[in-house]
Amino acid sequence: MQFVLLAAVVPRNRADRAIETVRREGAAGLTLLEGQGIAQLRRTPIMDLKDSAARTVLLMVLEASLAERLLKRLDEELALSEVGNGFAFTLPIKDIAGIKPEQIEHLRKTLEQGSP
Repeated sequence: MQFVLLAAVVPRNRADRAIETVRREGAAGLTLLEGQGIAQLRRTPIMDLKDSAARTVLLMVLEASLAERLLKRLDEELALSEVGNGFAFTLPIKDIAGIKPEQIEHLRKTLEQGSP
């Protein structure tokens, strides 16, 4: 079973919707980080940097096929393709600690049954 990290960076005012989406689609847990984006989109007097809106980062360790499904659903639900709505991506995980074998077995059975 292959695990990946799914990370989604969304405007803070859309975080609740993102959380509802991933829970509904079967993610068992996630970690939230609050942040402030900085981008060089407009010229400002201080170092040519502009503070963007507050952001929430959602981090999830998921089985690869579930992560793929969630990535697509987040894109649909939050319109990530539109400017300012955030972005999401996955990264492969080579090694992992802290997940018990019985948790992996439970996840495998759940995925085989097709239920979250």
